[in-house]
Amino acid sequence: MQCNATRSSNASLTIILSYNKFYIPFGSFATATNILCVLVVLSKKRMREKYGAFGVLSFGDMLNALAMVLLGSIRNQQINDNSFVSLSSFACFGRPWPYLFIVGGQLPAFVLVVMAGERVIAVFKPIAYRTYATPKTRVIANIICVALSILSLLIGILFSYLNREVCTSPTCTTINSTGRLYGTFNNCLIVPLPFFALILNIIAYVGAKRLSVSTNMERELKKVLVSLVLAALAVVLSVVPNILLWGAGVYWNVPNLGYMYIGFCCNSAVDLFAFFFLKEDFRNRLLSILSYGYLKRYFNLHEETETNVKRNMVQNTSIKPPARSRATETVG
Repeated sequence: MQCNATRSSNASLTIILSYNKFYIPFGSFATATNILCVLVVLSKKRMREKYGAFGVLSFGDMLNALAMVLLGSIRNQQINDNSFVSLSSFACFGRPWPYLFIVGGQLPAFVLVVMAGERVIAVFKPIAYRTYATPKTRVIANIICVALSILSLLIGILFSYLNREVCTSPTCTTINSTGRLYGTFNNCLIVPLPFFALILNIIAYVGAKRLSVSTNMERELKKVLVSLVLAALAVVLSVVPNILLWGAGVYWNVPNLGYMYIGFCCNSAVDLFAFFFLKEDFRNRLLSILSYGYLKRYFNLHEETETNVKRNMVQNTSIKPPARSRATETVG
């Protein structure tokens, strides 16, 4: 469908350009930090097994941050070329960032719930956790998260096609490019899920804190703390802006709401810092990669080489002396 080439006013274009000045650098920084996280997770088999979910989380946040960079740079180019005009919803979905926003918003939300659920099981059902929380199970859970986000993207494409006769703003937000029905569905995923993950993490943290008095829960308490910090930051930096953006122009009018997208960039960048300060083996592996092994050689950075299960197996295995033969006993 061809829409009338309705151009934005100079005042609105000036505001959009001011937004883009922040989108590009913040998005670039967040993209770089998540690339580092993914590289650290992929660098060793032990890291992939231990931090696989975190790697998927960082990948999703990387897509979200990359969408901000593309959004800012392409909008700048369109404004400079005088091509920033109204277009159909389906043509709007042809821009690269709606795809990335959908997957980059929903994938981290799914992964946060998986991480929180794993911590709850580890605290309250430790035997079941040790039995079923295998590397294979974690891989299956990560694949399900990716599959769900891709399925949702396909649904978004369908809704965008159904709204192909609707002309919309050239800003091409998720709601503009897919319609308000799917936009509401998208928010129903990326808003409640981090809240749910936060509640699960609080339950796990309180349980681990209580059980640490009588059982060996110190290590699990640290794991819960990392997951809790990630979920809490997601609620503050992503959920709240998404709520405000969803109802903008329909239920409320908030000035300078475009700056809320910067919160998405900040949320996408916190993964690296959270794990750097709270996970010693992750921090040491990152420093080793960035320094090409120099810091590891000269500062003796410790990297874990055994999982807890293997370590416990070694500690619980008694070393028995070799049995003496009857002939030896007779000679003695």
